[in-house]
Amino acid sequence: MFYVFPLTIPANTPETAKLKTILPLTAGTVKRVQIEFPAGHVGLTHLHVNRGLNQVWPTNPDASFKSSNETIPWEEEYELSTPPYQFEAYTWNDDDTYEHTITVRLQLEPLAVARSLVEEVKALLGLAES
Repeated sequence: MFYVFPLTIPANTPETAKLKTILPLTAGTVKRVQIEFPAGHVGLTHLHVNRGLNQVWPTNPDASFKSSNETIPWEEEYELSTPPYQFEAYTWNDDDTYEHTITVRLQLEPLAVARSLVEEVKALLGLAES
C-alpha cells in the first residue's frame, strides 16, 4: 500500500507556530519513506514526523528535514500495530514570500500480510503451533 501526503505550508509560518497535519494510515509496517522537496524551497521549509509525543523522523528531536530539489528516501521497519494508525507531520516555512509543498510518501505492508508471512516461515521451520 502506498500513501502520498502533499503538505502545503504558507509563507511566514514560523517554527513557533508550525502546522500539524495528521497522516492517517492502517495497521501495518512502514517499509519505505520518501520526503520530496521540489526546486525552489532553498532550505526554507522544514518537516519532522511524530507519532504521539515522540519524534520519529528525523530521529534526533532537535532536527528537521529541509532541502531543495531533492527527494530523501530510506528503507524502514516501523510497525503500526496499535491505534491510532497515524503519524503527525509538523511543518513550517521561513520563506517570507512563497508557500511551498513538501510531499511525504509512505509504503506500508498491511499487518495481516506481515503476520501471515511470519506464520508461513514458522510452518516451514516446524515452529507452527499445533
